[in-house]
This record gives sequence, structure tokens and C-alpha cells, in this order.
Amino acid sequence: MQFYTTLLSSFLLSCHIAAAAPLEARQACPVTIDQLNTIINGTSCANSNFPDECRDAAQALPFVNKAFSDYDITTIGEQAALLSLMSFETGGFAFNINHFPGRPGQGTRNMMLFNFIHQYAVDTPRTSQQALQLAGPDPDSPSITNDTMNAVRELVLGDDLSFASAAWFYKNSGAAKTGCTADASVVQGLQAETLAGWTVYIEKCIGTTVTPDRQAGWEAALNALKA
Repeated sequence: MQFYTTLLSSFLLSCHIAAAAPLEARQACPVTIDQLNTIINGTSCANSNFPDECRDAAQALPFVNKAFSDYDITTIGEQAALLSLMSFETGGFAFNINHFPGRPGQGTRNMMLFNFIHQYAVDTPRTSQQALQLAGPDPDSPSITNDTMNAVRELVLGDDLSFASAAWFYKNSGAAKTGCTADASVVQGLQAETLAGWTVYIEKCIGTTVTPDRQAGWEAALNALKA
């Protein structure tokens, strides 16, 4: 026990030293509950409109850190981008599927559209067979009904997969299964922690536009993880 405590303390110390160093790509420590609570603006599920979907920082934290570990998301800039995206898309983890306007098949904490939901479910070993049985190999098939889209989405809504969806999308989505990482400008921009770099990520990887509230969320996440 003493050895484990010493080892953990040494890791955290080295982690904080690395994070404080003036490097282009600062390595991140495991996200803390205080950092995550700041990023999601202190979400409480006590009076949630979607109590089955809402998660506060304490509930989300282990799944967030496991996802970053599993997908090797190790820099402050990349973690801040993914966390701010998830928080923005789900109202601070208040919901897990698209309610506004209620688009079939859209969901997870990354709020992915059905074509990516389908790929994620097929790429995940424990859900792959069921996803293919439900919808077949082509997510754009006209035979796929709204109910089928929602059934496939349901396969990846558990906390472990839902909170890992942004990391999967960043690293493994798309026909080449390289996500956003095939474009060096996206990766380098996020790791550099610059507004210009994050803007490239939002526009070229996520495929949307920068808005003041998106930017404010990213800045809050970046500042929280650097603290």
C-alpha cells in the first residue's frame, strides 16, 4: 500500500511538472473533479428535465479519464477541446440524446449524428453484431427507420461508451478510421492551445462554426485544465 501511494505521488508530481513546463504540447494530468465541475458549470441533476440522462461531475469523472487513457488523449489542449465540446453539446452533461428538435439516432455526450453513431457501434466489439443486425452495414440505407436509428443509438448510450464518444470520433472515426488526426493542422493546433488551432478543430473536424458560447466553453476548459 505504501509503495502504491509513493508511486502515485511520484506520478502526480511528474505530471504537474510536465504540465507546468512551457512546451508546445503540455501533457495533461488526470482530470480532477473540481476541474470537470468547472468545465460543466456545476451541473446538478437534482431537478433535471432528463434525470435518466443527466450526469454530474462526480458521476462522469471516471468515464472521462478512462476514455482519455484508452484513446491516448494526453495533452491539455486536446482534452480541453473534447471536454468543452461534450459540455456544449449536452448542456453540461444534462442530456445524452438530441431533444432539440429530437433528431432520430443522434446522441452520446459527443452528440454524434447517426452515421457516426452507427460506425461507433459497429467498431465497438461488444455492440458490433447487434448494430449490424439492426441496421446492416450502410448507415445511409433508406430501409433504416427512425426507430432503428434510435435502437442503434441505444447501444452506445451507456456511460462508458457515451463519454468515450468524443475521443473515438477524434481518433478513429471516418472511412479511414483516423478521425481528425489525419490532418496534422488539427492535432498540432489543439496541442498548441491556441484559438486559431481550436478554430481549425471546430471547423475542419467537427464541421461547424465558432460561436461566442462555444469559444467561452473552450477557454473555460483550457483554463481549468491548466490550473
